Amino acid sequence: MSIKALDFRTCECGAKRAYEDHRAAERALGRVQAKRHRAGDRRGTRRGLACENRIYRCEFGMHHLTSQSRADYSGAAA
Repeated sequence: MSIKALDFRTCECGAKRAYEDHRAAERALGRVQAKRHRAGDRRGTRRGLACENRIYRCEFGMHHLTSQSRADYSGAAA
């Protein structure tokens, strides 16, 4: 079984991984969550493990992953 890397690039908004479309970001999110869960299982607990849980679109039109919940973002933006 071969593992195919997902295409990403550095976004103009900073040093973040940027994905061209929402579908590529969804695939990356699934891979990141699986990787974090495997790491937590190896440690014996997932407690305190930061994990990306949503996708957002930046002002440059690229998609990014974040561990900040939508509720936290709404509270921070208000």
